[in-house]
Amino acid sequence: MLKGFSKVESINNNVTKEEMELKMCKIKREDSSEKDKTSDYGINELFESGDKICDEVLENYENVEKMKESKIYHYEYKYNQDINLWNKFFEEFCFKIFDKIIKTSNKSKKVIVVMNMFIPTIIRYSLCKCLIENLNYHSISYINDLVSPLFLCNCNTCLVIDLGYLNCRLLPIMNGLPLYHHYTYVYNGGFYINQEIKRLLKEQYIKGKITELASRKSTYESGNFSYVDKNMKTNDGNEKDEINMNNYNINSEILINENESENIFRKHLEMYDLETILNGIENISDDEIEAIKIKYCYLKNEETKLISDKYILYKLQNSEIIITPETRWKACEILFNKKNDQNIYFLLSNILDKLNTFEISVFQNILLVGGCSNIKGIVSKIAKEFSQIIRKKNTHTKKNNSCSQISGKNKNTYIEKIENNMNFIFPKISPNLRQFLGASICSSLENLPDYNNEHIYNNVLYDHLDEDVYMTFKR
Repeated sequence: MLKGFSKVESINNNVTKEEMELKMCKIKREDSSEKDKTSDYGINELFESGDKICDEVLENYENVEKMKESKIYHYEYKYNQDINLWNKFFEEFCFKIFDKIIKTSNKSKKVIVVMNMFIPTIIRYSLCKCLIENLNYHSISYINDLVSPLFLCNCNTCLVIDLGYLNCRLLPIMNGLPLYHHYTYVYNGGFYINQEIKRLLKEQYIKGKITELASRKSTYESGNFSYVDKNMKTNDGNEKDEINMNNYNINSEILINENESENIFRKHLEMYDLETILNGIENISDDEIEAIKIKYCYLKNEETKLISDKYILYKLQNSEIIITPETRWKACEILFNKKNDQNIYFLLSNILDKLNTFEISVFQNILLVGGCSNIKGIVSKIAKEFSQIIRKKNTHTKKNNSCSQISGKNKNTYIEKIENNMNFIFPKISPNLRQFLGASICSSLENLPDYNNEHIYNNVLYDHLDEDVYMTFKR
């Protein structure tokens, strides 16, 4: 269990409480294999003996692990292969949608499933079985979720970039035909931004507490020194401390030297116990984290002056937190963090390596979809990354011209064409809805492949590579 700063006591009478708190607040990183571990809050938890850990803690841990194993669907896409569990899941899911939300006749509407092409087969089969057998739909149709947005754009050649929750994907489409051999993805997205927001919120409070304790320590030492220098004859130590702390007004110094926002942040640290704040951050719901991400987080861009120094006071259900300017712009940078291979820079660089000279027309239309496309500054950031990658590859091809003059010249021309013709398109629909509204338009077409009751009985499974749905773009 985490112990608050208020519970830390000085062992030695000669050591002040503030000094002891400061020492206990130092953050150190250790391997998980070591016995002496450091908690996420930066407070070093020391146990004299492992045998003294309560049995209740172990039981609770085992119960949590069992609950995790019993989940059918969770954030990291570790799919359970039990078809009975998936059938039950989709029965409840479809009942909630069609009976409680839509409230429509099953036979009067057509169902089109916007599908990730690499979703496990067992999930596709269970969903189809539920819609046909339980809800009595005659047939359902599928469409690739990276192709459906093109029905909103009136174009058949495009580079679709999906900035999703668990991963970022990229698929070039030429003349209505998806180039699946150029499909690229990285494991990064909204889920990782949410985790980064929580980490940065904790970090800002820990750093603030360390700074506060350090200022208290320096204040105490300076006050103690002035007292000893001027009042050597006084023998009452308690009176000495009281006089000097009263004469040294800490709050007035903060008000003079720091701006109002930082002063509010310090007062917030004084009002609430650090343990309470950190526990509140840990228990923030997914909906609240999503709201913080979309409303207050952004990608900093000094060229377009997209930068803010404002602190945000955000009210939770049972408490409130302050979001610092650094946390606001730093959280979304995890999408472009080059220290990790799973970033958008790698995604864009990879597609440039794959495409040949005859496929550069896909860069004439670049379309962003997915929830993370709503982040402020994401378009300018991706355009900037694209330009950097193109210049880097252009320089690389010029250096290799001596080895292969003809191929190097063609490649150089190809790179220059990309930079001159690169263009983003913006349908007047929110990026996280473009896939679904595009599929709704697509559902009015007649040549979509159907998946019906016969396929269920014959155990014929849907395969997106067998479809010819993209002939619709040629109409």
